[in-house]
Amino acid sequence: MLEFFKLLSNREISIIIWTLIIFTFLIIKAKGSFGKLMSVIKALFSKKFIPFYITFGVYFSIIISLLNKYAIWEFSLYKDFTYWFLTTGIVLFFNSNNLKTYKDFATVILTALSLTIIIEFIIGFYNFSLVGELILIPIVSFISLLSVVAELKKEDPNTKIIAELLKGILTITGFAILIYSIYKLTTNYSEFFTLSNLKSILLPPIFTLLFVPLIYFTVLYIKYETAFMNLSRYKFIADSRKYKIRMSILKYANINFNYIENANQIILLKKRELQNETNIKSYLRKNVKLKQRA
Repeated sequence: MLEFFKLLSNREISIIIWTLIIFTFLIIKAKGSFGKLMSVIKALFSKKFIPFYITFGVYFSIIISLLNKYAIWEFSLYKDFTYWFLTTGIVLFFNSNNLKTYKDFATVILTALSLTIIIEFIIGFYNFSLVGELILIPIVSFISLLSVVAELKKEDPNTKIIAELLKGILTITGFAILIYSIYKLTTNYSEFFTLSNLKSILLPPIFTLLFVPLIYFTVLYIKYETAFMNLSRYKFIADSRKYKIRMSILKYANINFNYIENANQIILLKKRELQNETNIKSYLRKNVKLKQRA
């Protein structure tokens, strides 16, 4: 564990310190906040999420083991993996409900492969002193927070001016940090261009691409669960017929999002057909696979 903490940069250490300070302050200051925190943690580790966590854990353990086997993985990558998982992996999982079409998944993939990951890595690679980072992080965070609040109230002319001013300050700060990072890169490029850094740059996009299939099947599961829960509410359909309907939907919709949406619409809007069609399998085969209008 000590070796892991030695890998942390000054910026990462300062973020952890400020997070702990703010977190502790909120716990002490706000009454009942500890109970609310425990409720959030309990919700995050509820029974419905545990199977997903286990699946993700086993999946990435296998990948890392394979990379270790072929001498590709190294200890320093655990930090990069942890950062990726906390900032991208978890966000993808808990936003999986918003990934409704193939275009949404294409956007995730294109974002993962964009050149901004290199710029972000360069900016993150070169840090100021720990004292400098401890001063910079809260200032930038506070200005960012004010900017977000100002953006929400842009209808007011005065607030609009403030929003533009704050955005300008953030832009200048970002450019200043980027210029500093590029300067450090050009004056000491041998420190940057290493095999370890190349692995660190490639880890986020590669692991995002490897995670996308799991997220796809997570969304698939949610869609099926929604459709089958809607079906289970109908008391007027016999259990044996519900079983036939479920099996037919699984067979004909398979892993196609559009077909599952068709199946759910049939369940919601075609109750009479689901109850009375003599050949329910044939009916579902014909209607589940209907192409959706653009």
